[in-house]
Amino acid sequence: MSVKDSAMKLANEIRNSKEYKDFRKNMNEVKKDKSCEKLLKEYQDIQIKAQGYVLRNQEVDKKVIMKLESVGKKVSNNKKLYNYLNSEQKFKSMMDDINKILAKSVEKDYK
Repeated sequence: MSVKDSAMKLANEIRNSKEYKDFRKNMNEVKKDKSCEKLLKEYQDIQIKAQGYVLRNQEVDKKVIMKLESVGKKVSNNKKLYNYLNSEQKFKSMMDDINKILAKSVEKDYK
């Protein structure tokens, strides 16, 4: 089996994984609900703003922290968003594990 064939098989297995199927299902549920989609975007925008402070080695503005906490509570209390974010985290974790396995197979060549 060629490397490309193996990659295609892996891609198919990823698409058929529980993690990916749950992520897609929950993402579609959020997309169907415009208020959920809007709240998710607001939450992500605030997270990016807070991360910007951290990347610049600055203290995160208190207003940004308060907004993040406020919107974060709304997100946590929204079952669709909670399920989406939880399934997104599980899918990303699976993909991170796959990437680590692939990177480890060639890491000695980069040292």
